[in-house]
Amino acid sequence: MGSIIGTMGCSSSVADRRSEKVIRAAILIQNWYRFTMARLEMRRRYSLSIFQSIEYADEQDQLQLSNFFTFMLDHYTHPDSVSHIFTSPSVSQVVDEGLCLTEFEKRIDVPDSYYGPRLSFPLTVEDANALLHAFRNEQLLHARYVLQLLCETRRVLKEMPNITHLSTSYSKEITVCGDLHGNLDDLLLIFYKNGLPSEQNRYVFNGDFVDRGKNSMEILIILFAFLLIYPNDLHLNRGNHEDYIMNLRYGFTKEVSKKYKDHGKQILCLLRDVFSWLPLATIIDSKVLILHGGISDTTDLDFLNALERNKLKSLMRPPKSVRDRQDQVKERIPTTRPSKHIANQNVAGKSEPSGSNLPSDPALKEWKQILDILWSDPRSQNGCRPNKCRGGGCYFGPDVTAKLFEKYNLKMLIRSHEFKPEGYEISHNGKVITIFSASNYYEEGSNRGAYIKLNPELIPRFVQYRVSKYTRRQNLRERVGTIESSALKSLREKIYAHRSELTSAFAQYDLNGTGKISVNDWAAAMESVLQLELPWRMLRPQLAQMNPDGEVDFMSCFYDLKIGQPIKEVQPALVETLCRYRKDLEIIFNVIDKDHSGLISLEEFGQTWKLFASHLGIDMYDDSFDKLVLSIDYNKDGHIDFNEFLEAFHVVHRLEKKANS
Repeated sequence: MGSIIGTMGCSSSVADRRSEKVIRAAILIQNWYRFTMARLEMRRRYSLSIFQSIEYADEQDQLQLSNFFTFMLDHYTHPDSVSHIFTSPSVSQVVDEGLCLTEFEKRIDVPDSYYGPRLSFPLTVEDANALLHAFRNEQLLHARYVLQLLCETRRVLKEMPNITHLSTSYSKEITVCGDLHGNLDDLLLIFYKNGLPSEQNRYVFNGDFVDRGKNSMEILIILFAFLLIYPNDLHLNRGNHEDYIMNLRYGFTKEVSKKYKDHGKQILCLLRDVFSWLPLATIIDSKVLILHGGISDTTDLDFLNALERNKLKSLMRPPKSVRDRQDQVKERIPTTRPSKHIANQNVAGKSEPSGSNLPSDPALKEWKQILDILWSDPRSQNGCRPNKCRGGGCYFGPDVTAKLFEKYNLKMLIRSHEFKPEGYEISHNGKVITIFSASNYYEEGSNRGAYIKLNPELIPRFVQYRVSKYTRRQNLRERVGTIESSALKSLREKIYAHRSELTSAFAQYDLNGTGKISVNDWAAAMESVLQLELPWRMLRPQLAQMNPDGEVDFMSCFYDLKIGQPIKEVQPALVETLCRYRKDLEIIFNVIDKDHSGLISLEEFGQTWKLFASHLGIDMYDDSFDKLVLSIDYNKDGHIDFNEFLEAFHVVHRLEKKANS
């Protein structure tokens, strides 16, 4: 009996040891998995932070450029060559206000070779379906029908109030969509999952239909078509990108000009007017406020509902009283390069206090009220302060939200305007919801899109999605790697464009001239110049090399980067400056190039650059710049091929160049 018990005890002991090993192995695997997932999530988060920081910095650059537009009007010695884009002529000069649909048919011929949709007004659901089918197959709508559609859309929008009031029912839920930014696939997926707009299936689209993506025009055509068919069931709010000066930088103007070469100017001028007639906000069941950006501590819904919204064609051109104040700030603060502090004052008009003191100038008050609701972002801290990241609008806290809700007896604020990895975010104790409907916004796989369903209980139901063309074939590690690689590429380009300033900042910490500084000093120098509020210590292994003593070789930030085509006899600082302002110069020269030839005279090139440099406080070296201009005029005909100029000043990643060769 004893031996039997001993044998049983022995086998039990072996089984226990095996079980213990299995448990240990499972714990090790679990810990490894958690560690791997945590690292992937960390890489994903800092990659998205890079994208967002660069996006906001780019918006500040855009806002500085908008001031330059006004500056050019006041100082350009040959106004005829540029004023056509800045003076914002009345649309009636380009598209007659009273031009009827039949007159368009007489003026613009549609050839027999055109196989796209042929619209007849008033539009029907069949017309909308034909448009959806055509755009799925990458067809264009003919310019005649585009112009007719825009004229009809303007006519309908002009009858709408600044703030639209809707009511829900259990048989008629309302779907709220956020930013689409030219991503047609997202709109098509929303309609596939949620159904087409109809009397029983109502929608509110909360602005930023255009820019960044390649199908902004198609999105507008679809939304405007459904608006004409169901004017009481599909509603559109204006976003900060429904603005013709924003469109110059972020792609929509270029898209329209490319797709509609013969009638692009007419379409763009009519769109400028249509955008200005878009409603500013929507209120559902008197409880849910829907607007694009946010609010401030001076937001006045009654005032917003009463102003003439179409007077503000662009928020990027503030009233003269703001521009005069900006000039005074510039005179008080001399600078050799544009500082972010001045940039913030320039655009947001935040030399105005962000408190209860409303501007006395009526035009200024209207501009500030609309600026705040289209550009502001929520924050968890109480109070209302200038939005320094974007350079426009404000940051508003839970107390600002509570104050507005109490004043107008509201329950919820739905806004868009901000990228969110999951497509939505809830803040201010559930009172503020951000909805963002453009999936894959920064890079394929970077984020989900989402929309909101609302019934009479006003409890939001979120539907998430992601358009998957390529990511379905990738595992999580590959998707994160793609996002990280793209983000770091954008960051390295920004670093190289500020090479001289960064080198000077590094040198202040390198007192002995060793070329090496501590990680803390390297991170401080990076932030002092780039001001992107990024986790530089975490990013250091991706950006700069470290020696065995733990010090950073700061010049290694630039090892794998260079300007596209080396240009001899030109000061490096000038090359970097031109590289930094490539986007701005592209916009300006596309404006000057009225015949779209891509050629610009040396005189226009030099004069415009000198004005641009003077406005931004950039040091100019005439001899160096003259040599540069002459070196780019390859065939010596007195003109510059601007596409070649842009190619000469883009940043090349040497490792990528080797891989591609």
